[in-house]
Formats: sequence, structure tokens, C-alpha cells
Amino acid sequence: MDIQGFQTFSFIQVFAIIRLTGVVLNIIHNDPAILYAGMFIDLSMSLIDKIKQMPRYTKIGFFGPFIALLAIALAIILSPGFDWFLNALSDLGHYTRLDLGPYKLVGAIVFNSGLILTGLLMLIYTIWFFNWIKDIPTRIGIIPLIISLCFLICIGIFSEDVGAAVIAGNSIHFWASVGFFLTFPFAMWIVGIGWLRYPHLRWFAVISLLLPFISVFMWVDYFNGTSIWQQAIPEIVTAFSAIVWLWIINLLQYQAKLNVIGSTQAA
Repeated sequence: MDIQGFQTFSFIQVFAIIRLTGVVLNIIHNDPAILYAGMFIDLSMSLIDKIKQMPRYTKIGFFGPFIALLAIALAIILSPGFDWFLNALSDLGHYTRLDLGPYKLVGAIVFNSGLILTGLLMLIYTIWFFNWIKDIPTRIGIIPLIISLCFLICIGIFSEDVGAAVIAGNSIHFWASVGFFLTFPFAMWIVGIGWLRYPHLRWFAVISLLLPFISVFMWVDYFNGTSIWQQAIPEIVTAFSAIVWLWIINLLQYQAKLNVIGSTQAA
């Protein structure tokens, strides 16, 4: 290629690059999807920066429950025979049960490990929160929460098959599950009653008082034999309502809206 041809070729390349850049800029300027994608990236980066700046216990309080949700989701994927209307969530933690899928052992390990790890992390956060809080009624409400998290750890340790030993007519796993689902609502109710004293927390106090009744209704319906589902649906509803409740408390503490009942020291 001679010099003139090379120059012509280079000019064509430069023109093509400029033209392509203009097309891309035009797309970005006019395409809402591209704009939304850019906004999402900006928000994600901003969120990551905020997470990095969070105190240690705040991070534990936010990410601890995610582990349980992720473990449940993975265990369900590994157990294709699982049915929300026929099974209990605890069936996902059964090590030797093969009717739910060929990868049941792996799914059980994931499920039980997730519950144990979440229980331990949230126990660390809750004990820290108990020490941070100076309000006596709130401290009283945190006690059943601590007990509930101990039961959650026991659910993961004593799975349906490992915890099959009978105590007072039922398995260890059964009592651990009952203990978890019974104690959590009382934590919500006690904290809710205590926080009615504070106008800026009254909205959350009302939520704390009413939210457990959704689970209570579903469990009563199940034990009366009138529900169309097995334990899995009331279990996940109860668990998710508890997670949201804890997340809101963690957020309120992080935003310094609980300083009136707690220490002003950083986490």
C-alpha cells in the first residue's frame, strides 16, 4: 500500500470511529434503557460506597439474613421435587431424603449451614444491639429475640433426620422450630409496645404490633387443618416478616433515629 492509499485508509478509519461514536452517543442520549442502565450503575456504585462506610455491626445486621435467604433459594434449586404446598422448609435440610432430588445432600448442607451462619451472625448483632440499647422495655423485648436466634441455630444443627430423637412426644427439630416461630412474635410485640412512647417511632411500633398476626393467622389456619398449604408458606412468611423487621431496626439505628433509647457511641 502506498502512502496516499495508507492516508486514505486512515482517514476512513478515523471517520468510521467518529461516526460510531456519534451513533453511540445518540443512542445513549435517546434510549431510555441505556439511560436507566447508567442510572442503575451510578446507584449501585453509590450503594457500594455507603456499605463500605457502614459500621461493622450494621453490616452484620444487613447481610446476616441474606445468607439464610440465599441458602433457602439454593437448596430449593438443588431440590427440584420441593413443593411449596406440600413440603415444609425443614424438608430442605433433610440429609438422607432422596424424593426431592438427586442433589439433596448438597442442598441439605447448604440449607442447614445457611441457617446456622445466619443465626450466629444475627446473634452477634442482637447481643451488640442489646448492649447498645439503654431503654429497659426495649432490652426486655430483645431477650426473646436472642432466644429465637438460638432456636434458629438449633434448627440448622438438629435437622429433621439428625434431630429425630423424641423429647416430650416430639423430635428435637420440632421443638427447635416451634421455639423459633413462637418467640419471634413476642419480641416484636414487646418492642412495639415499648416504642409507642416515642412519637417518631410510633409508626414502626404499630407495624411491630400488627405484623406478627399475619403469621399467627396462617399458623392457626394450618393447625386447624383448613389451609391449602403445608408448613413451607407460613414458615417463609414468618421468616421474611422477621427479616424485614430486623432490617428496619438496623436501618433506624444506622440513621441515628434510635439514639433516644440507645448509646451515641458508634458501632
